[in-house]
Amino acid sequence: MKNKRKGTYGYIAFQRKVEIVKTVIMLALSFGLYNLGIYSTGNNRNLLTLFAVLGCLPMAKFCVNAIMFIRAKGCSEALYNELSAKGVTPDFYDLYFTAFKKNYQASALTYKRKSLIALSEDANIDVAEAEAHLKTVLENAGVKDPTVKIFTDVNKFIDRLSELQALEDESDTSFIKDNILGVSL
Repeated sequence: MKNKRKGTYGYIAFQRKVEIVKTVIMLALSFGLYNLGIYSTGNNRNLLTLFAVLGCLPMAKFCVNAIMFIRAKGCSEALYNELSAKGVTPDFYDLYFTAFKKNYQASALTYKRKSLIALSEDANIDVAEAEAHLKTVLENAGVKDPTVKIFTDVNKFIDRLSELQALEDESDTSFIKDNILGVSL
Protein backbone atom coordinates (compact mmCIF):
# COMPACT_ATOMS: atom_id res chain seq x y z
CA MET A 1 0.00 0.00 0.00
CA LYS A 2 1.62 3.25 -1.16
CA ASN A 3 1.47 6.25 1.15
CA LYS A 4 -0.74 9.09 -0.11
CA ARG A 5 -0.17 12.73 0.74
CA LYS A 6 -2.98 15.03 1.81
CA GLY A 7 -4.49 16.74 -1.22
CA THR A 8 -3.77 13.93 -3.68
CA TYR A 9 -6.33 11.69 -5.30
CA GLY A 10 -7.15 8.68 -3.12
CA TYR A 11 -5.91 10.26 0.11
CA ILE A 12 -9.19 9.90 2.03
CA ALA A 13 -9.62 6.23 1.11
CA PHE A 14 -6.01 5.49 2.07
CA GLN A 15 -6.14 7.43 5.33
CA ARG A 16 -9.45 5.79 6.27
CA LYS A 17 -7.72 2.40 6.19
CA VAL A 18 -4.72 3.69 8.14
CA GLU A 19 -6.88 5.17 10.91
CA ILE A 20 -8.96 2.01 11.23
CA VAL A 21 -5.81 -0.13 11.51
CA LYS A 22 -4.32 2.21 14.16
CA THR A 23 -7.58 2.08 16.14
CA VAL A 24 -7.74 -1.72 16.04
CA ILE A 25 -4.08 -2.05 17.07
CA MET A 26 -4.50 0.29 20.04
CA LEU A 27 -7.71 -1.46 21.08
CA ALA A 28 -6.01 -4.86 20.90
CA LEU A 29 -3.04 -3.53 22.83
CA SER A 30 -5.23 -2.16 25.63
CA PHE A 31 -7.28 -5.35 25.90
CA GLY A 32 -4.11 -7.44 25.75
CA LEU A 33 -2.48 -5.51 28.59
CA TYR A 34 -5.63 -5.71 30.68
CA ASN A 35 -6.00 -9.46 30.16
CA LEU A 36 -2.29 -10.02 30.78
CA GLY A 37 -2.57 -8.17 34.08
CA ILE A 38 -5.53 -10.26 35.19
CA TYR A 39 -3.81 -13.47 34.05
CA SER A 40 -0.57 -12.67 35.88
CA THR A 41 -1.99 -11.35 39.18
CA GLY A 42 -5.47 -12.85 39.33
CA ASN A 43 -7.23 -9.46 39.68
CA ASN A 44 -7.39 -6.13 37.92
CA ARG A 45 -5.51 -4.14 40.58
CA ASN A 46 -2.10 -4.00 38.94
CA LEU A 47 0.15 -1.75 36.91
CA LEU A 48 -0.78 -3.39 33.58
CA THR A 49 -4.42 -2.42 34.13
CA LEU A 50 -3.30 1.19 34.59
CA PHE A 51 -1.32 1.02 31.33
CA ALA A 52 -4.33 -0.54 29.58
CA VAL A 53 -6.61 2.28 30.75
CA LEU A 54 -4.07 4.93 29.73
CA GLY A 55 -3.80 3.20 26.34
CA CYS A 56 -7.48 3.91 25.81
CA LEU A 57 -6.76 7.64 25.50
CA PRO A 58 -4.80 7.47 22.22
CA MET A 59 -7.15 4.70 21.06
CA ALA A 60 -10.09 7.09 21.50
CA LYS A 61 -8.28 9.76 19.47
CA PHE A 62 -7.58 7.26 16.68
CA CYS A 63 -11.21 6.13 16.84
CA VAL A 64 -12.47 9.71 16.35
CA ASN A 65 -10.11 10.13 13.38
CA ALA A 66 -11.34 6.84 11.90
CA ILE A 67 -14.97 7.94 12.27
CA MET A 68 -14.22 11.26 10.54
CA PHE A 69 -12.50 9.51 7.64
CA ILE A 70 -15.33 6.98 7.37
CA ARG A 71 -17.81 9.85 7.06
CA ALA A 72 -15.66 11.75 4.53
CA LYS A 73 -16.14 11.06 0.86
CA GLY A 74 -13.31 11.64 -1.55
CA CYS A 75 -13.20 12.44 -5.23
CA SER A 76 -14.92 9.79 -7.30
CA GLU A 77 -12.90 7.84 -9.83
CA ALA A 78 -15.26 8.99 -12.60
CA LEU A 79 -14.63 12.66 -11.79
CA TYR A 80 -10.87 12.10 -11.52
CA ASN A 81 -10.85 10.39 -14.94
CA GLU A 82 -13.01 13.15 -16.45
CA LEU A 83 -10.70 15.91 -15.19
CA SER A 84 -7.65 13.99 -16.44
CA ALA A 85 -9.26 13.43 -19.86
CA LYS A 86 -10.00 17.17 -20.21
CA GLY A 87 -6.36 17.97 -19.46
CA VAL A 88 -7.02 20.09 -16.38
CA THR A 89 -5.33 19.40 -13.10
CA PRO A 90 -6.57 21.02 -9.90
CA ASP A 91 -4.10 21.75 -7.10
CA PHE A 92 -5.82 19.38 -4.66
CA TYR A 93 -8.17 16.42 -4.58
CA ASP A 94 -10.01 14.76 -1.69
CA LEU A 95 -10.34 17.61 0.78
CA TYR A 96 -12.86 17.55 3.61
CA PHE A 97 -13.22 20.77 5.59
CA THR A 98 -14.50 20.66 9.14
CA ALA A 99 -16.25 23.73 10.53
CA PHE A 100 -18.16 24.42 13.73
CA LYS A 101 -21.60 23.74 12.26
CA LYS A 102 -21.03 21.44 9.29
CA ASN A 103 -18.40 19.64 7.26
CA TYR A 104 -17.80 20.35 3.58
CA GLN A 105 -16.45 18.07 0.88
CA ALA A 106 -14.27 19.42 -1.92
CA SER A 107 -13.51 16.76 -4.52
CA ALA A 108 -11.16 19.09 -6.40
CA LEU A 109 -9.80 22.51 -5.48
CA THR A 110 -7.50 25.14 -6.99
CA TYR A 111 -6.16 28.42 -5.63
CA LYS A 112 -4.61 31.07 -7.86
CA ARG A 113 -4.51 34.89 -7.81
CA LYS A 114 -6.68 35.31 -4.71
CA SER A 115 -9.28 33.02 -6.30
CA LEU A 116 -10.26 29.70 -4.81
CA ILE A 117 -12.50 27.38 -6.78
CA ALA A 118 -13.69 24.00 -5.66
CA LEU A 119 -15.91 21.24 -6.97
CA SER A 120 -18.10 19.33 -4.57
CA GLU A 121 -19.85 16.10 -5.46
CA ASP A 122 -21.95 16.36 -2.27
CA ALA A 123 -25.55 16.96 -3.34
CA ASN A 124 -26.47 18.30 0.12
CA ILE A 125 -23.70 20.87 0.45
CA ASP A 126 -24.70 24.34 1.60
CA VAL A 127 -22.66 26.24 -0.97
CA ALA A 128 -23.07 29.66 0.68
CA GLU A 129 -21.90 28.42 4.09
CA ALA A 130 -18.99 26.49 2.59
CA GLU A 131 -17.89 29.51 0.56
CA ALA A 132 -18.10 31.74 3.65
CA HIS A 133 -16.04 29.24 5.66
CA LEU A 134 -13.32 29.00 3.00
CA LYS A 135 -13.30 32.79 2.57
CA THR A 136 -12.68 33.13 6.31
CA VAL A 137 -9.85 30.59 6.08
CA LEU A 138 -8.21 32.60 3.29
CA GLU A 139 -8.65 35.89 5.13
CA ASN A 140 -7.09 34.38 8.26
CA ALA A 141 -4.15 33.29 6.10
CA GLY A 142 -3.61 36.91 5.01
CA VAL A 143 -5.41 37.05 1.65
CA LYS A 144 -7.20 40.38 1.15
CA ASP A 145 -10.56 40.24 -0.63
CA PRO A 146 -10.41 36.61 -1.77
CA THR A 147 -12.89 35.19 -4.24
CA VAL A 148 -14.34 31.79 -3.36
CA LYS A 149 -16.60 29.80 -5.65
CA ILE A 150 -17.78 26.25 -5.05
CA PHE A 151 -19.19 24.48 -8.08
CA THR A 152 -21.53 21.51 -8.15
CA ASP A 153 -21.52 21.39 -11.98
CA VAL A 154 -18.43 19.67 -13.37
CA ASN A 155 -18.44 21.49 -16.73
CA LYS A 156 -18.59 24.96 -15.13
CA PHE A 157 -15.75 23.96 -12.80
CA ILE A 158 -13.64 22.73 -15.73
CA ASP A 159 -14.27 25.97 -17.64
CA ARG A 160 -13.24 28.15 -14.69
CA LEU A 161 -10.25 25.92 -13.89
CA SER A 162 -9.05 26.24 -17.50
CA GLU A 163 -9.35 30.03 -17.24
CA LEU A 164 -7.34 30.12 -14.01
CA GLN A 165 -4.64 27.82 -15.35
CA ALA A 166 -4.22 30.06 -18.39
CA LEU A 167 -3.32 33.00 -16.13
CA GLU A 168 0.25 33.56 -15.07
CA ASP A 169 0.76 33.32 -11.34
CA GLU A 170 2.46 36.45 -10.10
CA SER A 171 3.12 35.42 -6.51
CA ASP A 172 4.16 32.51 -4.35
CA THR A 173 0.99 30.83 -3.06
CA SER A 174 2.59 27.95 -1.20
CA PHE A 175 1.80 29.48 2.21
CA ILE A 176 -1.88 29.81 1.29
CA LYS A 177 -2.00 26.28 -0.10
CA ASP A 178 -0.40 24.95 3.08
CA ASN A 179 -3.11 26.71 5.09
CA ILE A 180 -5.82 25.16 2.94
CA LEU A 181 -4.35 21.72 3.57
CA GLY A 182 -3.97 22.53 7.26
CA VAL A 183 -7.66 23.19 7.81
CA SER A 184 -8.83 20.12 5.93
CA LEU A 185 -9.14 16.57 7.20
